[in-house]
Amino acid sequence: MIPMFRFLLATLFYRLANGLLFLSVAWNLVRTADDGAMSLAISSIAGFLPAVLIAPFAHRVLERVDSRKLTVVGIVGLLLLALAFVPVLRWPTAILVVNFLVLLVFFLLEGAWDTLLATLAGRLPPAQADALNARQSAATQAGLMLGGLPIGILMQLGGSALPFYVAAGLYVVAIVLLAGMSLLVPAPGSAAASAADKTPVAATKTLAAVPWYVLLTLALVWPCLTLINMALPLLAHAFGGAVEHAALLDAMVGLGMGTTGLLYGMFVRLERRSRQLAVVACIAFVPLPFILLATVGYSLWTLAVGFFLSGVGFALFRISVRKQLIATQAAHRVGQIVFRCNAFGFPILVAAALLYAVSWASGPVVPLVAFAAFALAGARTMIGQHRPSQSARFVTPAPESTAAALNKGHSS
Repeated sequence: MIPMFRFLLATLFYRLANGLLFLSVAWNLVRTADDGAMSLAISSIAGFLPAVLIAPFAHRVLERVDSRKLTVVGIVGLLLLALAFVPVLRWPTAILVVNFLVLLVFFLLEGAWDTLLATLAGRLPPAQADALNARQSAATQAGLMLGGLPIGILMQLGGSALPFYVAAGLYVVAIVLLAGMSLLVPAPGSAAASAADKTPVAATKTLAAVPWYVLLTLALVWPCLTLINMALPLLAHAFGGAVEHAALLDAMVGLGMGTTGLLYGMFVRLERRSRQLAVVACIAFVPLPFILLATVGYSLWTLAVGFFLSGVGFALFRISVRKQLIATQAAHRVGQIVFRCNAFGFPILVAAALLYAVSWASGPVVPLVAFAAFALAGARTMIGQHRPSQSARFVTPAPESTAAALNKGHSS
């Protein structure tokens, strides 16, 4: 349980730092640039380019490099870059340059985090692996969205620079937690890793083809999150709200995602009919805040409820996709698929960000379409998980359990 706890705690602090850093950058761009919407779009597009550049050689990196060491080095880089924002906060172009470097490191780490998760989950029984997946997703999403919540207080206490110093401090905590896991996660190619790959759990995994709807769900994750990161500061600024409004709505998304992560075990124990009803409800939940924005307008607390329910549905579909990958793919393969889907999502992100930048004042059509598509693809993934015939295609029986092999060795 100690490795799981350290991993979950490191995930939480890392994502809290990310959430605080991303919202601080977005708010400074909105305030300092003449066209805040286009600056946010350019920042999002330029920042996602690393996901495309990394994808072609990501499989070699994850197969040969210890994912824990890669993650620690990457977080050190994010710590230094968070501090690099401080002297350039008055120049939007400089902010964009530093933010490009931040997101280059960030997307490199996305595959490494998923590889760490798959490695730990692969050594656990299915029920515990599902629990780890759900709790890690809760820590990821809650941290990413809740990290920006104190930005208003921090700016009042120490000006625009203080949130960046606090983000750097949170990265330090994540580094310390991960640094103690050197003996808990074996490096690729090591004897321990080879032995782990021969366990009964790992032996059931094959390099199965990933269904299109799983790839589409993963490809839409970052375009959808990018649209939220654009929409919240733009709307808060345009409708006279302070940065606390954007932080509150951001936090409600995180609370919804965290709630799903904590209660996911209850969901998987529901009867088939109840699960189907939950999936249908989540299809409606995911695009709900943008439906409310189009019909009711900018009402802070109404939108807060809508973003909370959207977070609930978004997390349910995302956890289910990762569960399917962990159950059917080798650990390094999970990270490779994440990199590939991030690359697939780049043209979607470019189109969505630019369209929203020029049309956001006319209504939330772009995020509404993107979130609806994510909900439908995620629902298709969950339906596929519960089909026995499909599961059989992904899993082949282990030729022999570890216990049987040991018994055979003793008898000989």
